[in-house]
Amino acid sequence: MANEPTAPGTPPGIEPDVPNVARIYDYFLGGRTHYPADRAAAQRITAANPQAPLLARAMRRWLVRVVAAMTAEGITQFLDLGAGLPTQDNVHEVAARHHPDTTVVYVDNDPTVLAHGRPLLHPGRSLLLLGDVQDMASVLDHPDLHTLIDLTAPLGVIISGVVHFLPESPATTTQFTVLRHRLAPGSALALNSLVSDADPTGATTLFRLYQGETGRGQLRTTHQLREFYGDFDLQEPGLVPLDDWRPDIPVPPSALPKPLIWGGMARKR
Repeated sequence: MANEPTAPGTPPGIEPDVPNVARIYDYFLGGRTHYPADRAAAQRITAANPQAPLLARAMRRWLVRVVAAMTAEGITQFLDLGAGLPTQDNVHEVAARHHPDTTVVYVDNDPTVLAHGRPLLHPGRSLLLLGDVQDMASVLDHPDLHTLIDLTAPLGVIISGVVHFLPESPATTTQFTVLRHRLAPGSALALNSLVSDADPTGATTLFRLYQGETGRGQLRTTHQLREFYGDFDLQEPGLVPLDDWRPDIPVPPSALPKPLIWGGMARKR
């Protein structure tokens, strides 16, 4: 593959011999921040389910359109939770095309992401914090977050490729309640997740592959995903397969995966 060479240097504390979700995703997107163990894991996943890299790219196409939609509605500050590596057309790059003064805070619970990701950001306009979507209060109260984000103003929150790694528990539901409560009116919440509705067999197979590599997660239905929005107003076209969410350019049939990952965006009144 064109992205085969590993990014030079290994930051302190990184375990290059242990597959990492963020680096596997970066590999699927054509990035360069990955090691042989990550490529081997990605190739195992792809061999078992060739949809995996196509779905990763569909998630990135969806993210690009979501950020564009939020900026079109006047949102100029973003919070990307469980962000992974901020490369390959990520939020700060896309948002800056639409509004040069946009600010972005990325949050991830993986120190590997911080080590690899911080050099990739735009100083003064974006930053990367260590935090966990399963502890929303700590994330939202982080003093560094408040250097770029005003929680009294509309905020665009993106949680992409994360929900299927979260356990099905009251604690998970509570964390999303905390998040929605802290957002100002006019804020937007965009989520996507692997779901079982359209292709239960394919979704279960892919979920078990990811779970085998990470040891985490819960496969959900679209109804269960919808509950994370609470009383926010789900925007058109609702929760749909990723490439059906406000498509702006035709997607080649060879790049159109089965509808295993669905997404949507909702607004707070």
